[in-house]
Amino acid sequence: MVSSKFQKELTPFVKETTTNPEKEDNVLDSLIKLAPIIQELIPTDCTIGITDKEKYIYYLPGREIDLGNLVGKPIPKEGGMYKAINTEKVIDAVLSKEVYGISFKSRSLPLRDKKGNVIGGLAFGFSLKSQDSVTDIAQAIASSTQQTSATIKELASSAQQLASNQEILEAMGKEVVAQVKKTDTILGFINDVSNTSNLLGLSAAIEAARAGDSGKGFSVVAEEIRKLSVKSAQAVKEIRDILATINEKALLMAEKVINTASLSERQAIATQEISNTLQELATSAGELEKIAKTI
Repeated sequence: MVSSKFQKELTPFVKETTTNPEKEDNVLDSLIKLAPIIQELIPTDCTIGITDKEKYIYYLPGREIDLGNLVGKPIPKEGGMYKAINTEKVIDAVLSKEVYGISFKSRSLPLRDKKGNVIGGLAFGFSLKSQDSVTDIAQAIASSTQQTSATIKELASSAQQLASNQEILEAMGKEVVAQVKKTDTILGFINDVSNTSNLLGLSAAIEAARAGDSGKGFSVVAEEIRKLSVKSAQAVKEIRDILATINEKALLMAEKVINTASLSERQAIATQEISNTLQELATSAGELEKIAKTI
């Protein structure tokens, strides 16, 4: 909304142009009077230049951009104003320091009289500060996006490794169960041996009670007991081997569990990093939105 100050400035001009038809064609003079109001209405800092077809006839500096006294100076051929007048089109350009001594972006448009003839030009110059800020934020977003992508890839790789470890743990668990079943079988055999040994011991006791030449029976019993003893020893060895295997597998399982816990921790850290990065992206997006509204 135009301030009351500029409304007061605008009122005489409006009365003059509406009551004096001869003034209606004087576009350049009209714009010169309106330039301060136009500058006030534009939300971002800008400079305004007005020319006829050859030279500057008016210049209003901005807060950040001041090109000096341009009135009476010819229009630089390298600038957007020259191109706008000669091509009769709106020209957007970023001007280097070589043209006006300072770098800025401009929008230039040709001015016409009522007959449609180009009689001059109007140019707005804008500081590159906002554009540079947008560029920096865009670069920060790009960097954050790349970091997020790398973190997600690491997270995916850890998940795959976790899945692989899970499969290994499952296979080891099945092998442990199988080994335990073998242990049950052997322990059953030892139990049978124990029962047989008890029966043989009972028989030996009966033979001992008979006395006499029956000692040969003891020899037979002793031989059977010896054989059973050998088998028992073999069974015990097998049990030891199986238990050793079980112990080895159990240690490996414990190691895998530790690795899994470590991977889980890394995943948690990576997830937090993603969360932080996304928060930074959200903040940068907010800043970018604010700047975009004023560009």
